[in-house]
Amino acid sequence: MKTAFYASLAIVPWVAVTLMVRWLISIQGWPVGLVGASSRAVSLPLLLLWIAAFGAGWRSLRPRGQGGWLILMALIAVFINLLWFNAVRWTTATNVGMLIRCDVVFVVLIGSALGLERIGLRQLALIPVMAVGLALLVEIHAFDWGGHILGDAMTVGAAFGFSVNAFIIRHIMRTMEESPVAFYNHAGSMLGFIGLGLVGGDFARLTDVFASPMAALSFLTLGALVALSLPLYYFALRRLDVWKLRMFMLAGPVLTAAVEWPLWGMNMSPLQWLGGAIILASLAILIRMEWQLSVQKKAAARPG
Repeated sequence: MKTAFYASLAIVPWVAVTLMVRWLISIQGWPVGLVGASSRAVSLPLLLLWIAAFGAGWRSLRPRGQGGWLILMALIAVFINLLWFNAVRWTTATNVGMLIRCDVVFVVLIGSALGLERIGLRQLALIPVMAVGLALLVEIHAFDWGGHILGDAMTVGAAFGFSVNAFIIRHIMRTMEESPVAFYNHAGSMLGFIGLGLVGGDFARLTDVFASPMAALSFLTLGALVALSLPLYYFALRRLDVWKLRMFMLAGPVLTAAVEWPLWGMNMSPLQWLGGAIILASLAILIRMEWQLSVQKKAAARPG
């Protein structure tokens, strides 16, 4: 059950951040670069405060021989954000929601090819089953198969970036704590959002956005959620195989839909309910597999 607990630490904050971002960008219509940069302007000081108050102090920010890996991680974070958030300009939200989950496949391929992780055949068989559930949940019949090649390619590129960065972050956390790594990742992604905002002219709307009485509170809330979500994700990543965590995070779209759609008056079709049920049932099977494996390991470790 520890596996499910660690995974939930990553999933629940991710769902909260996703809902908040969708509300600000899709519902309120605020620019992506402005939302991303403003939220990071809140999350970065909060992470520093957390490191100073509860972590190992400022000394934990030292790279400890991981400077090159930290720079690579930050560059990939910029790459991910530029691709992911710009993809919706050239493709549909349905396409993005489906293709970003290619990260599960990339994680399995990278981990196996480099000998970093091994996945059992039974666990591997769950991936296509969960993919079917995800396809039903995001309504694959609405998937646009043509005319959006650039946006689709950008989304797949972002998914690949997520997968690569997961292994890089695990390597960095051999010598560094979660919060300092999250700080450097946030700092890198903030540069990406600033660049996106400058190129797209997002900051020209700064006065209009902050004229809203909800602007300051919204950015403070999002910044706090972001500052919480990434260290918790890293906490889980340190303790779980990458493929296992990414499979559990397929529950994210299900939980997001369960909160988002009733909140904004959206109705799930029977096929979408079926898709969500398939994903959750697959996760239940995975949890049982992990429990059985832990029982076997404990039994083997007993003397005599």
